[in-house]
Amino acid sequence: MLNAEVLSNDAVEYTPTLGEEVLRVAQVRRGFDKLQGEQLVLDGVNLSLREGEIVGLLGRSGSGKSTLLRIIAGLIEPTDGEVTYMGKPLEGPAEGVAM
Repeated sequence: MLNAEVLSNDAVEYTPTLGEEVLRVAQVRRGFDKLQGEQLVLDGVNLSLREGEIVGLLGRSGSGKSTLLRIIAGLIEPTDGEVTYMGKPLEGPAEGVAM
């Protein structure tokens, strides 16, 4: 068993209860530098997702849907605002996350 993984109590995952908030997006802004200046894609976005909810994200082409999903996945950072998962600030992607 030389390669056996040792799990500590810290490795036990918390399972949220139905209706408990798991993700919060608060006043998120995201802009991109363009030749003609900053292009603001997201401005003051707020979102709260709770355990058990099924959510759809709709919008026109270029409205920031993919940008918001990349921020939620931790693949890019917001220019301003905060994203929390399970009450803790999101700091980069979880292991194995890709988009």
